[in-house]
Amino acid sequence: MIRMDNGGRAFEDRWIVKGLQFEIHSQDRFFIIGKSGMGKSVLMKLLTGLIPPSEGTIWIDDHNVTRFTEEQWNHIRRKFGVVFQGAALFDSLNIFQNTGIRLLEEKKLALPTIKEQVVYALEQVGLSSDILYKLPAELSGGMRKRVGIARAIIHQPQYLFYDEPLAGLDPISSELIDDLILDIAHKNPQVTTIVISHDMYSVKKIATQVLLLHDGEQRFLGSQKLFFQSDDPVIRSFLHRTL
Repeated sequence: MIRMDNGGRAFEDRWIVKGLQFEIHSQDRFFIIGKSGMGKSVLMKLLTGLIPPSEGTIWIDDHNVTRFTEEQWNHIRRKFGVVFQGAALFDSLNIFQNTGIRLLEEKKLALPTIKEQVVYALEQVGLSSDILYKLPAELSGGMRKRVGIARAIIHQPQYLFYDEPLAGLDPISSELIDDLILDIAHKNPQVTTIVISHDMYSVKKIATQVLLLHDGEQRFLGSQKLFFQSDDPVIRSFLHRTL
């Protein structure tokens, strides 16, 4: 479980997010949504330890990680898989190296074993071993996104973070990625899914829980069903703009 108690982050005198109070439970498909500039990416950085909160506390499982050192965070991050916006593949590395980079750097497994795990991870996202030695530039945007997901799941994380997974994709590719996120969640019951998005079709299709940020504050927290039924004017306006 991930829990934030009265969490907030300010840069200089400006609060980006403030007063956040929520829990993300095992097997949730938790969507963090809101307009651009509402603090979604800052919240993800807080939850993954890239920046510390200015106030409040953050718990991951039984650990109060609020003031963890980088070394302590690195231990916690072994539970994380992160799919970065735009996939964030290394242009100079082939798909085998990009997908298996964590295993290759750890040097705990023999190369043939790492290759087997890379091939399996790629198969999990619908890609074949034919692309192992291609460079990212040789793949479509949708395929690069799938490689990014394969890289995130190869070590079987407990928490899987997606940062705007549909950014830059056409509608058909977006639908395929949505299906893939849902399929991974269903096939891996140990995984808790956290998604930053402003795509309401994805929210309706995938989410179990929704957190809406508005002006840096927590405007809504609850089930996907209650979110779409809400008569809150901010929510209705947000839905009107995005659906």
